[in-house]
This record gives sequence, structure tokens and C-alpha cells, in this order.
Amino acid sequence: MKKFLAAPTLLALLAAALGWGLFFHPRRAGDLQREHDRMRDMIARLGTEFRVADVIVAAQEGPRGRDRRTTFRFQPYDRDGNALLARNFTIAGDVAYFDALVLKFEDRYVGAADPLRGRSIHLFRRIFGEYQAPADGFPVDGASQDGVPEALRVGAGRYEEELWREFWAMASDPEAAAAKGVRVAQGEAVYTRLDAGRTYRLTIEADGGINIRPAPVVATAQR
Repeated sequence: MKKFLAAPTLLALLAAALGWGLFFHPRRAGDLQREHDRMRDMIARLGTEFRVADVIVAAQEGPRGRDRRTTFRFQPYDRDGNALLARNFTIAGDVAYFDALVLKFEDRYVGAADPLRGRSIHLFRRIFGEYQAPADGFPVDGASQDGVPEALRVGAGRYEEELWREFWAMASDPEAAAAKGVRVAQGEAVYTRLDAGRTYRLTIEADGGINIRPAPVVATAQR
């Protein structure tokens, strides 16, 4: 939430700096305006979120607790927002965890809309309920033989492969991560209580991690 509050403040400071520069350097007005626009676009990109999956709750049976069974459809999306192969899962209880490996890149790459490092990237590993051990969860990873999540591949070749092959090395070695432009390499497991008939949306922040929240309800026209 902090970064969303900071963006308007930064824009205000940029606007003030632009006005000051125009007053003292009228000939540089065009350059200053272009720099202002570049910074504005950079800040906007830092606050962007991308949909990575939907969780559609199909049914719940039994009283709340260990004896309840919750069935849902896990619908992942690729980097361009296209739907991938969906799968159905049933867990004990009604709290579901979605576990992923996440790479967060340095803001200079995110702000510059770098083709690969212009947003955080993820690889879902497993889904499990609160009454399951994580190791007993349902595997959902979609990595290809070279380790790159096929849905997120951008064609960066060897560098892209190394990001995933060296994931755990970067997670434990900040210098190795920095050499790849990676700010954070870590596992994340977001979870929420699921209600029957609801859809929950998993998103990833351009410069942050994975979030889960109820999807917006689309109003239908009344007859």
C-alpha cells in the first residue's frame, strides 16, 4: 500500500521541480517536460499489477473445519493475460494456500519496462489446504525442461534460463542476485478462506510479490 501512496507525492515533487526549472531555464522546457513524462511513466509502472490466476470456487460440502471439502478451479494466465490449462482441486477445509517462487527485479529495470525484468515473475509450485502439509500439496509448476516457466518465457535465452536455474543461489546470496538485476528471490505462499460461488484473483505486482483478493463482481443488467 505504501508505494501507491508514494506515487502521487513523487509526481507532485516532479511537477514542482519542472515548474522551477521552467522558470529559470525556459529554453530547456522541452527537455524538462520529456523527463517529467518519463518519470511519471516509470512511477506508474512501479504500481502496476498483473493477473496471474483466478480461483473459482465450485462447491463446498460439510461443516466448517477439517470435515469440510472445498472444490475449486485454478485458472492460470500467461504473461499476456491468455488463459492456460485450468485444473480442479479439492482440499480439506476452506483455506487454500498458493505457493510460488518469485523473482523481484531492481526498480530501474521495472521503471524502464525491460522486456524480461520489467515486472516480477513467478512460478507456481503447489496448492494445499490448511489441513495438508505443504510437501503433500498438489504440484502445479509449469517449468519446461530448461527450467523456464513456459507461460512466462520472453525469449531471453541463456540469461532467462539462468534466472531459474540459479534461483536458490540468488535467494541465499545477495551479490549473486544483484549481478542478475534481481532485488529479491524468494518463495511466497499466499492464502485466503474460500467461499462457495466466489472467484478470487491472484495478481503479481510489477515491483512486488503475489496478492490474492476477491475478484470484482460484475454487475448484470436487471430486466
